[in-house]
Amino acid sequence: MDFKTYSELIESTFGFLGLNPVETRGSEDGQWVIYNGDTEIYVDLWEQEKENAWLYFETDEPIFVFQSISPVCHMPDSNLENFYEELLHNNLNMLYTSYTINKEQNIVAVKYRRPAKGLTQEEIIEAIESVGYYSETTYKALEDRYKIEKLKKDE
Repeated sequence: MDFKTYSELIESTFGFLGLNPVETRGSEDGQWVIYNGDTEIYVDLWEQEKENAWLYFETDEPIFVFQSISPVCHMPDSNLENFYEELLHNNLNMLYTSYTINKEQNIVAVKYRRPAKGLTQEEIIEAIESVGYYSETTYKALEDRYKIEKLKKDE
């Protein structure tokens, strides 16, 4: 499949979920933003550069990557060692997703990422639901202990 076909699959899945695909589109092709209450969920599709050192397989075909990611919070100001340890412990128990930290923006997020080859509507829904679920539950579990604040929609 090509970029356009994967994009159409993603947008038809949004339609299946009762969302207006046009309203979910980001500023660039392959970017969408949806909301579950006040939880932001970004959905991305891009072509992976084949010269990427982290690419663990070789192919002559174009490689497209599907990702769903949801920001949880800014990193806490203190008690970082315990915070990291708790994230790593939780990471072991998470299904389909994992935590990631964006040091430049000082943000913790939950992500789901996979090669798009063979992607189905069910997997898109699973990715969206799982990152949304873990983003929300992580925030609720850590909010008081680490004095974190949920990211606002405009951050």
